[in-house]
Amino acid sequence: MMRSSIPFRSLVSIIMVNEHAGNYINQTIESIRQQTYENWELIIIENMSKVENASMIKDIMMEDSRIKLVTLPESTSHAEAYNVGLAIAKGHYLAFIHMDDIWPNQKLEKQLEYMEAHNIAFSCTNYQLIGENIKEDGSVIVMPERTTYDSFLHNVNLIASSTVMIDRYIIGKIKFVSNENIHTESALWLSILKRGFKAFAIKEVLLLKRKHNNGEYNHVSKVWAFYRHVEKLNIFESACCFINNVKSEVKYRNLKS
Repeated sequence: MMRSSIPFRSLVSIIMVNEHAGNYINQTIESIRQQTYENWELIIIENMSKVENASMIKDIMMEDSRIKLVTLPESTSHAEAYNVGLAIAKGHYLAFIHMDDIWPNQKLEKQLEYMEAHNIAFSCTNYQLIGENIKEDGSVIVMPERTTYDSFLHNVNLIASSTVMIDRYIIGKIKFVSNENIHTESALWLSILKRGFKAFAIKEVLLLKRKHNNGEYNHVSKVWAFYRHVEKLNIFESACCFINNVKSEVKYRNLKS
């Protein structure tokens, strides 16, 4: 396999929270190991996952020293599990991957090249939905060229977490916070965007995202509560964002059917 010719060698810290990954986590880890950009560390936080998964991960660690496993002594929130990974991460860049998603082998290389060339602090990419069979063709989700705080409010599920890469030297300190109204990752992206940063998209599919029939999108009533009680939007602003989120949910569910 051809390796990256990128002149910079910045370390990328990849954080994965492993919770009941089933049969997919091996595919996910292998997609990371096959990256053409090789200067990465994978930090896997074991949070109530199956014993056999931990055993399999330890076997892979024997083959690849870039993989680190942290087993939490007791179950904790998704946000706190992520924060354990952040505390350990040594990389200039941060990336995240769900335990059942797949990266094409040039994902890191292309995203780093794009961010370095344009001095970008926060990036994401297009992605394709897949099912049980990784070879299954699914709908492609095309991202807007840039996402702002305002545009993200109109679709708080817009950015797939496994496409995100952050330059932590520019963004500064980040922390995941549990929020019952929107996904843990979405809450973090929103907090970064609220500080004036923009998420710039690579207009290429650099993620195969596993489809899920339940829980993928936030329940609309919780999103409404988020607008009104967390973001403190007025009734009119909340209604506009709420309607657009409902439209986005309908569109997404149609793509998965």
